[in-house]
Amino acid sequence: MDAGMALRPAAFLASVALLLLAGCSTGSEWTYDKPGVSPARFDQDHAQCLREADRPSSFGMSRAQRADQEMLRRCMERKGYQVKRAE
Repeated sequence: MDAGMALRPAAFLASVALLLLAGCSTGSEWTYDKPGVSPARFDQDHAQCLREADRPSSFGMSRAQRADQEMLRRCMERKGYQVKRAE
């Protein structure tokens, strides 16, 4: 067996692992604040905005990972939330 052939499966597995790790980011670097909003209402608003921002052609295991983060932030702002970068 050629040495290059033996490296191919390892390189493939490493590439898949990197893609999976990159896909684990959910955009949690942003916070959404709206005084007086119940957790249930926030969940409803956030879920609706995630649906609007969903990009099925993007790589990600969940809707949050596939979401266009700029669209998500704009949607939450339209709903009255103050959007800030988390510190």
